Amino acid sequence: MKQVRSWSKDKTPNLIASKKVDWSIFEYGSQIPLDFHEDFAVANGNHFLKVNEENFVKLMINENDYEARLVNISRKDFEKGSLQLRYDQNYHLKEILKETFTASYQYFKENRKEKTKKPVHTPDDMAEYIDFYQTDEPYVYKLELRTKRKKSNPKPSFWWVNQGKTYIHEKEGKYLWAPQQSKGGRAIPHHVRLLEPKVGDIVYCYSEKKIRAIGKVEDAAIEAQKPSEITSQDWQEKGYKIELSYYVLEPSIGKDEIPLQWHLDEKGPFNVNGDLNQGYFYPLSEGFAREVFQQFDQRFPTEIRTKMVEMPYQQSDMSIREDSNLNIKETVDHIHNYILSKGFNYEKDEVINLYLSLKTKPFVILSGISGTGKTKMVQWFAESVGATEENGRFFLIPIRPDWNDGSDLLGYVDIKGEFKEGPLTKVIKKAEKNPELPFFVLLDEMNLARVEYYFSDILSVMESRRWKDGKVTSSNLLSKETAGTNIKLSNNLYIIGTVNMDETTHPFSKKVLDRANTIEFNRVDLGNLAFLKESQEMDAIIASHNTFAASYLHLKDVYQTTPNLVERVTNELIQINEVLQKDQAHVGYRVRDEICFYMAYNEQDHLLPFEQALDHAILQKILPRIYGSDSRVDQLLRELYQLFTSKQFEEDEGMTANDLASAKYPRSAAKVIEMLRRLRDGFTSFWIS
Repeated sequence: MKQVRSWSKDKTPNLIASKKVDWSIFEYGSQIPLDFHEDFAVANGNHFLKVNEENFVKLMINENDYEARLVNISRKDFEKGSLQLRYDQNYHLKEILKETFTASYQYFKENRKEKTKKPVHTPDDMAEYIDFYQTDEPYVYKLELRTKRKKSNPKPSFWWVNQGKTYIHEKEGKYLWAPQQSKGGRAIPHHVRLLEPKVGDIVYCYSEKKIRAIGKVEDAAIEAQKPSEITSQDWQEKGYKIELSYYVLEPSIGKDEIPLQWHLDEKGPFNVNGDLNQGYFYPLSEGFAREVFQQFDQRFPTEIRTKMVEMPYQQSDMSIREDSNLNIKETVDHIHNYILSKGFNYEKDEVINLYLSLKTKPFVILSGISGTGKTKMVQWFAESVGATEENGRFFLIPIRPDWNDGSDLLGYVDIKGEFKEGPLTKVIKKAEKNPELPFFVLLDEMNLARVEYYFSDILSVMESRRWKDGKVTSSNLLSKETAGTNIKLSNNLYIIGTVNMDETTHPFSKKVLDRANTIEFNRVDLGNLAFLKESQEMDAIIASHNTFAASYLHLKDVYQTTPNLVERVTNELIQINEVLQKDQAHVGYRVRDEICFYMAYNEQDHLLPFEQALDHAILQKILPRIYGSDSRVDQLLRELYQLFTSKQFEEDEGMTANDLASAKYPRSAAKVIEMLRRLRDGFTSFWIS
């Protein structure tokens, strides 16, 4: 075996070299000793890097690729230079290494002094290694990460323990203990169950209405006397004891944070009402355990988070607690009723419209006067289907007036060359890890800054969506060179922006309006209090991403299933476009296609009558484009009014309730009247300011 410092090589086929894990691999990479330069040159197609020369390297770990650099740095004391493998800016790779080599990382954190150059080495019995293997391609290495984790069953079981007041004693003693028999001499099933867990099993430790820690079974149960610190006189002395490592959750997960429906579906430690049973130790389904982990993964310590991520998992029906009896129409009814139960009075077709708009395109703008509840509408909408701030699936991002590029949302490379994630990138990464669940981002007051400046990259990538192997994919939002790995726009991410129109905000360009559905919330009925008396508190459901996922990306997708609908919608739009063309306000193919998608989703789930749905689509996809101050705008609006109502617009006559009832597109007609009246002041637009 060849060995120089932390590098070594044996006769394993295709092995370039093995690197013993030290602190450098968590910071920047590693220096490669001179004795191994030739080994790497052979793996690189017999190419020796000259001094000050570098080449990009691909590191393959499992099925993921990570970018690094192989660079030969000039040094006075080394004529042939110093060959180094560097990934200073690859944040994702460094995080993978930290999560994989947790034992080494923790050892270095505890024993390394920040201001000293003296190296710290792990003891031989703790040593972990990275094996570099050559592939058929130069500068592409396959990596195998050898850790010192205890070997355990790759499919551990999950358990739930109700510890109550014994939690502190058991945690400090690193065990679970329960008596073998009741005071009357009978075996207690939920105590005898302590004999079942095996090494590596995971235990959710519950005490005082919270999951306070996650335990990992270190040794199987043995018979043991009652620990002296447990003073209860109700228990016999003989019992069963498990050795358990405790990993405290920060913060704890409250019982009320876990949806009631999960309790009802799980049973096990829960009774028919979803409350906790009085017993001690219960089996837990893998679906429930993983679902809790996915919702609250940031609270889990690194050791447990790594273990959960690495576990093989065949997703079962329990993984998503979507009520299979709820169709789309019933789901929308649930969302509407949930919002009503929170004390917000929105009409059902407003909720349907928001749902259809999100399904049509994962970017929606909510406009309206301040105080109409736009932000709350989005929050309750998301919460009704299980997405909350607590579980990280609803995220509010307040927009600042000084934003002028995408770095505030997506992230930037700092002065040290490290990528600092922006808030949207963090949500995207979380959404990628949970593709079966919808995620919602609310950009609050999104036009305080110019949307075209900070949001243009996202809009462009959104337009790049396409089908690949039956799934929706997109172009890269961030490249490897910037973020350390390619980041795409997650297919299960939905972005909603709220806007106000006043002297502090910026108008939208047609580029933005073409790419969004713009929904107005200006209806205010202060006197309607009846809904407050009728509404009842409701529990959220956990809807899967399939509830919102797009089925159509191109017109041919929808034409194959509903050709008559596409032709009917197109004929209506042709008439509208003939009017709009007089002021160069006509719509293009993108708007046509997305209105057809909207109408197809509406028809397949029988949500709204055809003309009512198209009325919404016209109002939010076409009318926001119209603005101006000359006679052409006046004539255009009058012709649209006639098209929508089959009546001439009379200057001195208002639109009565009967007119609305008989109009083909009443909402759009009412907006046209509003815009015509505003034109009397010399200028008009869709927006109320």
